[in-house]
Amino acid sequence: MPRQQINLEPYRDEIVTLFQHGLSSDSIGRLLESRYNIQVKERTIQSRLRKWGIRKRHRTTTADETLHARIRMLFMQDRLTDKAMLKLLRQDGYDISERTLRRLRFQLGLHARTSMDQPPGPVLVVAK
Repeated sequence: MPRQQINLEPYRDEIVTLFQHGLSSDSIGRLLESRYNIQVKERTIQSRLRKWGIRKRHRTTTADETLHARIRMLFMQDRLTDKAMLKLLRQDGYDISERTLRRLRFQLGLHARTSMDQPPGPVLVVAK
């Protein structure tokens, strides 16, 4: 006999909000049990979040052409370091980590010079 499926649609907005505020699936399950007296396993919550298209990490930064153009400008024209770029990008409203910025910069072919015999500042390396 198949398992009875729990209808989480009435709790969807609350589940999504809690998840996006950093609560684990297990914590959400315990909270639903204490508030509404329904027992939901961690895996059920995770599968529903996937079904609803909810992810903790936003993957839009890798495809955001406006962000890419801003990184190019900050790197080439303003010659900013990663930390300075990160500060400005966050002020612009981008939720981006230092690691993601560094990865995007390398994907865009923007590499900082490290040799002492070269003039200071960033350089654009174009792959052939």
